[in-house]
Amino acid sequence: MRARTRRLWLVIVSGAILISAVSLTLFALRNQVALFYTPADLVAQGGGQIGERARIGGLVKEGTLEQLDSGDIRFVVEDGSGEIIVSYNGFVPDLFREGQGVVANGQFTEAWSFRADELLAKHDESYMPKELEDKLKEQGVFKGAVQ
Repeated sequence: MRARTRRLWLVIVSGAILISAVSLTLFALRNQVALFYTPADLVAQGGGQIGERARIGGLVKEGTLEQLDSGDIRFVVEDGSGEIIVSYNGFVPDLFREGQGVVANGQFTEAWSFRADELLAKHDESYMPKELEDKLKEQGVFKGAVQ
């Protein structure tokens, strides 16, 4: 009887430790998870949730890149089905320009406004992030191929 009780307590304590470890891990990673959206995804869901961390991707719309007095840059990310206004203050990649693909990490300040804390631009003439290329191909906006 005594061995059976010890085994039961061992199982209970082990289960509690396992549940605690998983809970702490998920709690620590909650801010690291960022969903990827294209402007068309946001149109379908009615915009982004204010304060939500996310990654957005699309093409920098021609004629929208502007330098503000505050040092920020502002531009519009589009994909043919929607647009999102992005503001950013930080290092701008050399290859970042209008008409090119971009992925921005940050959070929504309004349903259709995004504050980026990191910009990722293509690294050569033939590269576009795979997830962005797939989304743009689904929408019929991008017909190129990743090489």
